[in-house]
Amino acid sequence: MITKAKAPGKLYLAGEYSVTLPGHASIIFAVDRYMFVTLSDLDKREIILKSDKLAPCRVALDQLTPTEDIVPEWHLALSTLQVLQTWLTEQGLTLGGLSIEFTSDLDIDGKKIGLGSSAALVVALIKAVAKHFNLELSKLDRFKLGAIALTLLPNFKNGSMGDVAAASFNNVIYYQRFDNAWLQSQLDSYHAGNLINLLALDWPKLDIHTIAFPEEWQLLVGWTGQPADTQQLLLVNARVARIYKDRLGKKTTPLIKILEKNIQNADYIGFKTNLRLNQKALISFSEAMRINYLTPKLHELVAAAYHRGIASKISGAGNGDNGIAIVTNAEAATNLTQKWESFGIKPLNLHIATDEMEDDL
Repeated sequence: MITKAKAPGKLYLAGEYSVTLPGHASIIFAVDRYMFVTLSDLDKREIILKSDKLAPCRVALDQLTPTEDIVPEWHLALSTLQVLQTWLTEQGLTLGGLSIEFTSDLDIDGKKIGLGSSAALVVALIKAVAKHFNLELSKLDRFKLGAIALTLLPNFKNGSMGDVAAASFNNVIYYQRFDNAWLQSQLDSYHAGNLINLLALDWPKLDIHTIAFPEEWQLLVGWTGQPADTQQLLLVNARVARIYKDRLGKKTTPLIKILEKNIQNADYIGFKTNLRLNQKALISFSEAMRINYLTPKLHELVAAAYHRGIASKISGAGNGDNGIAIVTNAEAATNLTQKWESFGIKPLNLHIATDEMEDDL
């Protein structure tokens, strides 16, 4: 039996950095570049992982725990498979041997472009395994399984999980970070049958819901060609980062709630104003943290939009990667993207990923 699934990448509109703390909010676009997964049954009780980016990995079904002799990039898939194996077992099902192949268009010529390939891999694998076993899985449960898988990995447990939310829900979402200490305590006290119960619980502080984006508004994305290591940036000055992120969140979370209303009401002037205020708060945060957030190309990207009266902002952790703009007509889009190109910034052909695109495999 062969099963296919995919999960989209993401771009942050607002809420970066502070959303790594419980209760702080963000708005995120799911975008139409994807991680694709193909599952094929095997006679042997083993998992074979394949990728268009990595050398193959072969492990026994009873040895899914990531180890040092396995390249770190495969730890994501193995951690996810561990969680899925438990989830299936609790439902009286057995994970059998599988060949799992990953392909992706979340990069350009092998360079990451800030679209969240790790989360997309995790969510695509979750969707594929659920589909392989003919199991219904809500978008929220996709997210929760993915968040659990990443919480089990030290390099990812302190992330926002917003990319997992976007990959799980599609569209434009409001995402508020759950209480990660609560989740960790639940996992530490794990016992048989607990995983299904954990999915059924209301997770403290978690809020994910879609936002209807105005049809006449168009998302533009410019790529600077300078990939940023988000996980490394999140570790900068870790001892004081929590204090500064909390201060940032106290400024930006109220703005994000207003931004949601601006979007719902198609209030472009209010949206543009509040998005810029969000940007200013992030720049102040990065200066306090001594993070190289506003690179020269990113400055040119947003400045070109501001000079044309267009809503714009750096997306994600800064230090490279992407900036975004929202325009309301084709002429403005052409004018801005041409200016970006004159700065050596590459416009990316990205659109908001919808539910209807999900089954187009």
